[in-house]
Amino acid sequence: MTIKNDRKTGGKHEPGRHKPVHALSFAGRLRNYFLAGLLVAAPVSITFWLAWKFISFVDNTVRPLIPVKWNPETYLPFALPGLGLVVVLIVLTAVGAVTRGYLGRLITRVSEGAISQLPIVRSVYSWTRQVFETVLSQKSTAFREVVLVEYPNRGTWAVGFITGRTEGEVQELTSETVVNVFVPATPNPTTGFLLFIPERDVHHLDLTVEEGIKLVISSGIVIPPENGTADGRALERSNGNGTAKKKEPEPEAHSSHQLGFIGRLRNRFFTGVLITAPIGITCWLALEIVTFIDDRVTPLIPARWNPETYLPFSIPGLGVLVMVISLTLIGFLTAGLVGRSIVRFGENLLDRMPVIRGLYGALKQIFEAVFQQQSNAFRDVVLVQYPRKDSWAIGFLTGASNYRITEAGPEDAVNIFLPTTPNPTSGFLLFVPREETRKLSMTIEEGIKMVVSGGIVTPPDRRPEAGGGKASDPDDPGRPPEGVEPVAKAG
Repeated sequence: MTIKNDRKTGGKHEPGRHKPVHALSFAGRLRNYFLAGLLVAAPVSITFWLAWKFISFVDNTVRPLIPVKWNPETYLPFALPGLGLVVVLIVLTAVGAVTRGYLGRLITRVSEGAISQLPIVRSVYSWTRQVFETVLSQKSTAFREVVLVEYPNRGTWAVGFITGRTEGEVQELTSETVVNVFVPATPNPTTGFLLFIPERDVHHLDLTVEEGIKLVISSGIVIPPENGTADGRALERSNGNGTAKKKEPEPEAHSSHQLGFIGRLRNRFFTGVLITAPIGITCWLALEIVTFIDDRVTPLIPARWNPETYLPFSIPGLGVLVMVISLTLIGFLTAGLVGRSIVRFGENLLDRMPVIRGLYGALKQIFEAVFQQQSNAFRDVVLVQYPRKDSWAIGFLTGASNYRITEAGPEDAVNIFLPTTPNPTSGFLLFVPREETRKLSMTIEEGIKMVVSGGIVTPPDRRPEAGGGKASDPDDPGRPPEGVEPVAKAG
């Protein structure tokens, strides 16, 4: 290619070069100005809009709870945006400070003791507390490392997040050291799969969690800068086996009692979050379930039998109580001859309806399989290799495979339900040879906790040969996170 000197500009000119920008037409320049304005204004506008939506949500939720005499908006002719957010921060910090004293520890102990007496509520409270303790711990590795793993098969790679080091029977049943890796979906990184992958197959990335989430959400459009992170989390390769390892953390310069005022406020705030968040989430879920049932059952109660007709207030949980009593009475009545005859007549009537009979038959079969005392449906937690060899995942055994499946597929196959994280109600149905499954001693509830938390909540190893001692209580909230003020455990 020949290069000619441009006498007018003193530079060089290449034949075939595109026309300069000033040669664009008026419409072209307007288009460029429009795109430049969109590129500048859209991210800023969307960011402010999301921030305003969050602040408005908190304000609308918290502001009605502020007493009138303590609400500055009572004396001001205008509203204060962010007032609810400030109140939440102050309240959480105050809760963290109060729980340091004897009275605060006593209240916490009594509250946790009351929650531990409720069968379902205590489980929700237990795993939410464990999740918050792990996430708020300063030395926790939960969702603080971005890695690259081969998924779903060899030669195909995906971004994942380490949620912890695998311990207990899951580690023992695998042939080598594995780590908990959460592989998120796109564009919703809050759902995905929890996998147990050998440490040799986990390649650490010099990215922050925020950069990794941006990469996943944008489907690879938003690429992190090439200069890497500058927050002290850079990872260096080790010589020899080719695996990555973290730099050793530097010793802390100050102990907890030497923290400044801001550091102490930060610890009080995190302690308040640790105390209130699990209780708040648990109460909210319980209230939502009770309200959902009450709204559908209470209107069916005759007015003369409804105590709310004679009382000046409503009774929360009335619908739940009526439903439990009604189901118990139905079970009692159907045990007799008359009840069995009525049920048989109803089933014969449903069998004559073309579409209804198929739906009824499927639902009845599912409920009989789940609630039958001798059923193995969702009674065992197993470990299976998914989605490839040397990569493990938690599944639930739902029964032996149908003969049609075993004739066309593997012999002696079993049905395995592989749940997604954090929603274990969706997933995949797999047919796996029985000898390729490894049964775990953890309960169904503990397996669901581990899946929902993305591997943050690890159940205790209950095998007799694991330690010889008594296994820890799965409902024990455990130790508080390091760097956060300790609180009392349930008695």
